[in-house]
Amino acid sequence: MFHFKTNLLRAEPALGKRRVRHLAGILTKIALSFLAVVLLLGVVSLPFFWAGRSLVNHVEAGRSDLLAAESYASQLMIGDALKRLELAETEFFAARRNLAQLRLLAFIPYAQKRIQAAESLFAGGLTAVSAVRDALQAIKEVLELTAEGEGLVDSVLKNVPTSEMPFSDLSAEKKRAVLAALARSAPRLSESVSRIAEALVALDEVPADVLDDDLLLAIDAAKIKLRSARSTLTTLAVIADHLPSFLGYPDQRNYLFFFENNTELRPTGGFLGVYGLVQVKDAEILSVKTDDIYALDGPSESAKRPAPPEPIAKYINVDSWYLRDANWSPDFPTSAAVMEQFYYEEAQFAGLDPQPIDGIIVITPQLAEDLLRLTGPVTVSDKTFTTDNLVDELEFAVEVSFREEGIPFFARKTIVSDLVNEVIHRLTAQPLSKLLATLQVLEKNLARSHILLWLKDPNLQSFVLQMDWGGQIKNVRGDYVTVIDANLASLKSDPAVERSINYSLMPTDHGFDASVAITYDHHGSFDWKTTRYRTYTRIYVPAGSELIGVEGAMFNDKLKDPARRPGAADVYSELGRTAFGAFISIEPGEKRTLTFRYRLASSVVQDIAAGEYELDFEKQPGTEAHSLTLQLNFGKNLTKAHPAEEPYEFGDSVYKYNTDLLVDREFMVGL
Repeated sequence: MFHFKTNLLRAEPALGKRRVRHLAGILTKIALSFLAVVLLLGVVSLPFFWAGRSLVNHVEAGRSDLLAAESYASQLMIGDALKRLELAETEFFAARRNLAQLRLLAFIPYAQKRIQAAESLFAGGLTAVSAVRDALQAIKEVLELTAEGEGLVDSVLKNVPTSEMPFSDLSAEKKRAVLAALARSAPRLSESVSRIAEALVALDEVPADVLDDDLLLAIDAAKIKLRSARSTLTTLAVIADHLPSFLGYPDQRNYLFFFENNTELRPTGGFLGVYGLVQVKDAEILSVKTDDIYALDGPSESAKRPAPPEPIAKYINVDSWYLRDANWSPDFPTSAAVMEQFYYEEAQFAGLDPQPIDGIIVITPQLAEDLLRLTGPVTVSDKTFTTDNLVDELEFAVEVSFREEGIPFFARKTIVSDLVNEVIHRLTAQPLSKLLATLQVLEKNLARSHILLWLKDPNLQSFVLQMDWGGQIKNVRGDYVTVIDANLASLKSDPAVERSINYSLMPTDHGFDASVAITYDHHGSFDWKTTRYRTYTRIYVPAGSELIGVEGAMFNDKLKDPARRPGAADVYSELGRTAFGAFISIEPGEKRTLTFRYRLASSVVQDIAAGEYELDFEKQPGTEAHSLTLQLNFGKNLTKAHPAEEPYEFGDSVYKYNTDLLVDREFMVGL
C-alpha cells in the first residue's frame, strides 16, 4: 500500500491524471501563443521572408509535438511524452534562432514591440517546457523501478488498469530502491518549480498593448495552467522529500496508533478504545500489534494519576485521568502529546517495555468501512464484516457476544487485531489498480479528518500541518467557529443523534452579537448501545469574544437531575481562542438546542468595518457532514460573497447560506 503513495503521477484526485494533463496541456497554449505572435510580425521585407517562414514552420512543428506529448501524458505513457517534449524543445530553439535573424527589423516601430513580445513568449515557453520535461523525467525514474527491468515503465503504466501484479510481490530491495529514487527526485522537482516561476515572470513581461484579445486570452490560459503546475509540483516535491522518511527509509519508523470510535464521539474524533503499534521499514509493514485500551488503563488504576479535566470528573464521576480520555483537547497536537505521555506511563506500570515512537496516528471506523469496499467482506473468528455491518457487528462482538462465547474480558478485542491484519493482507495482495483506489481512500479520509497524524520529526510534522492532516485548531485571521462534542457516558449513541448548527450575526450599538445554536435530534431508543445522549459541548471562537449567555445548558441529565435544572456555561482561553462550554442531555426521541450568545471580538468587528469579512468554520474530526446554516446580518449591503448566496437572496445586508461540515468550510463576504 505504501509504495503507491510514491506513485504520485497516478494519484486521484489531487495528484491524478488531471494534473498530468495540466503539465502537458500548459505547453499547447504556449505554442499557440508563439504562433500568434509570429503571425503578428508579418513579412515586412523580402530578405527576411525565409527566416519568418522557417520560424513559422518550427513553431508549427513544436506545437504538433506538444499536442502529442499531452496525449501521451494523459495516457500515462511518460517515456513517449518525454520524447515529444524533447522534439518540441528542439523546434522552439530553432524558431528562436530564426527570431534572432528578424531582430534586424527592430528599428521599425511596427515590428519592435512584436519582436519583444515573441522573445518574452519564447523565453517563458522554453523555460516551461524544460521544467515540465525534467519533472516528468524525475517521476519516470521513480516509476521505472516498479517494473521488472529498465525501460519498461511505459508498458507497465499503460496497462495499469488490467495489471495483476500485487504490491506484496515487490521485494524489499525494490521497495527500498523506489523510496531512494523518490528522495533523490525531491531537489529536481523543486528546481522545476523554480523554473516554472521564472517562466511566469517571462510571460508577465510580454507587452500586452501589441497583442490582440485572442492572444491575450491564450497567454492568460497558459499562466493559469503554469500556476496549477507549479502548485502540483510543489506538492510533489514536498511529498518526495518527506514520504520516504515516513515510510521507514532509510531508518525504521515505529508508530503508536489508536482506533477512535466515533460512535462515542470525543474531541479529536472518538473514544480511544483500541491502541496499537506498527513498525514500518522501507514501505514494508513489519508488524502490527493491537490491544484493548484497558490493558493499559486497568493496571494503572492503583497508581497515582493526574486529575482529569473538570467536565470528565463531573459528568463521568472519575477522579483520575487515563489514556482512554487523553484526547480531551480538540487540538490534536496538544492531545497527542498527552496520549504519548500517558502511553509511556501506563505501559511501564503494566510491565511493558515501551519502545520510543516516531508519531501517533488515529483513525475512525469510517476508514475501515471505506477499505472494506475495496477488499470485500472479511471473515475472522467466524464473523463476516462488510462495509454496512462493520461498526455494529464489531461493537456487538466486543461489548456483548464475547461473554456468550466464553471469551475473557481482557481478550475481547483480539478480534480487532485479527481483522486489521486480514485487511492489510488483502490490500497488499491486491493488484496495482486496486492499490491506487486504496490511495484515494486514504486521501479522502485525511481530507475529512478521519485520519489524523502527529509526527515527532519536525519536518514531517510541518508537512502534515501544511496539508491540514494534523487536526490542529487553525490559527487564522478573521472570524472562526468550531463546535466540539464530547460524549460522556452515553454508550455508542452518536449515530442516533442528528446535529444541525446555526451561526448568526446581528449588528448592535457596541459591535456585533453572535449566536451559535446546536440542535440535537435523538432518533434512537434505549438498547445495548444507545441511551440518552450526554455531551459536554464547547465552541471555539475568536480570542476576545465575550459571553452574553447560554440557553439549553443543563445541570445534569434527566436521571441524575429529574428537575432538569438549567446549567451554566464555562469560559476558557486556550489554543489562541476563546471557548465556551456547557453540558446538555437529550433523551431518545427528543430534540433539544444548545445556544451560545456572545459579543464578537473587536478584531472581527474591525474587519467588518473595513468591508472584509472572512469566516473559517472547522468540522470536528470524526463527524460526518453536520448541517450548517449561516445567517449573517452585517447592517450594510453585501458587494460580493464566496461562496455566493442563491440569486433570490441578493441585494440586502444579510448573507444566508446552507451547507454541511463534510470538510472545513471557508466563507468571504465583501461589504
